[in-house]
Amino acid sequence: MTLTILWLLPLIGGVLVAFMPARLSKLMSAITAIVTLGIAVGVALVFDPSAHQYQFTEVVPWVPQLSIFYRLGVDGISIWLVVLNAFLTVIAVLATPIRMKNANRFLGLILAMSAGLAGLFLAVDLVLFYVFWEAMLIPAYFLLWLFGEDEEKPGRAAIKFVLYTLAGSLLMLVGVIGEYVSTGAKTFDLATLATTPPTAAIQFGLFFVFALAFAIKTPLFPFHSWLPDAYLAAPTPMLITFAGVMGKAGAYGFLRIAIPLFPNPVLWWDWRWVMPVLAVAAIIWGALMALAQRDMKLLVAYSSVSHMGFIVLGIFAFNVQGQQGAVLQMVNHGIIVPALFLLVAWIADRTGTRDRSALAGLAPRMPVMAGVSIIVVLAALGLPGLNSFVGEFMTLLGAWQRAPVLAALGAIGLVLAPVYMLRFFQGTFQGEPVEKRPMHDIYTGQLVLLSPLVLLMFVLGIYPYLLTQLMPALGQIGLAR
Repeated sequence: MTLTILWLLPLIGGVLVAFMPARLSKLMSAITAIVTLGIAVGVALVFDPSAHQYQFTEVVPWVPQLSIFYRLGVDGISIWLVVLNAFLTVIAVLATPIRMKNANRFLGLILAMSAGLAGLFLAVDLVLFYVFWEAMLIPAYFLLWLFGEDEEKPGRAAIKFVLYTLAGSLLMLVGVIGEYVSTGAKTFDLATLATTPPTAAIQFGLFFVFALAFAIKTPLFPFHSWLPDAYLAAPTPMLITFAGVMGKAGAYGFLRIAIPLFPNPVLWWDWRWVMPVLAVAAIIWGALMALAQRDMKLLVAYSSVSHMGFIVLGIFAFNVQGQQGAVLQMVNHGIIVPALFLLVAWIADRTGTRDRSALAGLAPRMPVMAGVSIIVVLAALGLPGLNSFVGEFMTLLGAWQRAPVLAALGAIGLVLAPVYMLRFFQGTFQGEPVEKRPMHDIYTGQLVLLSPLVLLMFVLGIYPYLLTQLMPALGQIGLAR
């Protein structure tokens, strides 16, 4: 029941807090999120990295006539994503202001989205994976629709988000049915399906529908156009899990579904080469778009597209270095991007604008905010000693072993990242102040909220083995080959 609790507890908590007064709802949400995090950390601490199979498995017949089972498990891919989801849910709950209108419903939806994400990372049955995939999208849609900040066109970002993800979901449903029919295995168990792949021609089509669904959710160029609108409209507490965790769902789908179930999708051309090319395009395009942005929130959004490109490039390196680096970078990006969005929101709250060209000279008036910001910015641009460096280095090392040209092109993103991130910092905190009115520095509560994220940037940058030691279990589903 341990794994079931990881998704059921926040779901029940979300339903309850939605009907509580604002102050009580935040307290209950925080308790629920912290207890869930404690359970997730406990699972990680007793996880056995030497076992090449799913652990803590739970199997209950669901629709046995169709071979559909409620089947949960964790391995070297999912364990740290489960912990990341629980951890960022705590941060998101604590970052939600009580004075927000309908804060209880907002917190309830945050917990419900966290429950869907936890179930997605735990599901090892193909139908159950699809169910949780849909379940995580529903709260996200209502959060964007009811609490979105797109004042000019209310609901536009929510509608665009749901249309893109609905298209991906329908394609995935076709793939689920096609996989069941084509293999003849009469099961949806992912471990069994990985040992009975369909013919190469069928793999070609099934890989296409699954990969398109995951590419939309990642998002991978050129299927990324929903992301800037959604990230721009999303309130900051939502972005902590929306960008920090849900943005990894597509990449996780590649690792969990597309690669192990379809190892040889070759017909007219090889999809295993198409995906790395698109990943490199995402790296470069996202970086160039980040360079062009004046709105700091959009800058961070497009930088996320670029960084997700590194993750996909590592996944399709088809070697241990690349794919371990991809999983490591999912966690690293999930730590950095919430910190960036929090800083942007706090700066905008004090200055009344997110336009970096209208800001300058904030450092003398907000020295602590400037000090914290430079650490987060340096982590985002991949400074050695901070967490993002190790993940990006491993993904490029894996890509170099497979395709040196693509790795060299992908490294352009490493060159552009310092440009747009340092422009973000220098344009905001350095230079001659645009206006000299006094401003509040970062509040104690905000500093406490950000401290765990900053601490993890140092810990994982100096000692990434803390995460990678559990990843030998990747070999169970054929990733290291």
